[in-house]
Amino acid sequence: MKKEKKQILYIFTFLILGCVIGYFVAVTQMKQVNDPEYIAFWASQDMPVPEPIGFPRSIISFGMLFSGIPAGLIFFSHIAKKWLTSAAPKIIIGFLTWPIYTLAGAVGAIPLVVYLIYRLWKGRISYQKYK
Repeated sequence: MKKEKKQILYIFTFLILGCVIGYFVAVTQMKQVNDPEYIAFWASQDMPVPEPIGFPRSIISFGMLFSGIPAGLIFFSHIAKKWLTSAAPKIIIGFLTWPIYTLAGAVGAIPLVVYLIYRLWKGRISYQKYK
């Protein structure tokens, strides 16, 4: 399997996983709002009861966040290949900057998938042209 296909597969797998988790988070939030103990807890702290974020927003948010994990790792591995250092500093820097690359990946997951599909499509057209 080509590298681009694997990357797209990873991103979509994490996207679906994030959407499923987002659905369960939304269901849990809806149940908490109807729970009198939950409301009493917030009232005892003199704070307003937080409203649930809802199904669409929860599903989209968790889906984008989870799809950002492989997209961020793809970004990091592409940047880390250009460094002329040993593997140990790359791994340490990767662990320290993991949240930054995950957020960058969440923002860039959709453009990355579009770019990878374009590269696959372009490669297939050029392959057919020279066949």
